[in-house]
Amino acid sequence: MRIHEGNFAYDIEQLRDPLTQLPLNWRYTVYRLRPVEEVVQRGEADSREEVEEKAKGVIAKLINSEHRPAA
Repeated sequence: MRIHEGNFAYDIEQLRDPLTQLPLNWRYTVYRLRPVEEVVQRGEADSREEVEEKAKGVIAKLINSEHRPAA
């Protein structure tokens, strides 16, 4: 599932054990969408809520660093 936030987006997915198909942990991938789509960061967490928090935190840091004036 892809969630867009301005010039960024993140995907979340629940991983499954390939043998048993039982749910495992969750994975996120953060993308910068412009000028071309690029993967910024990937990570995993134990719950959907935790993985969403991590992805949103990465995006918040990226947005803050883009708006910071150059020294």
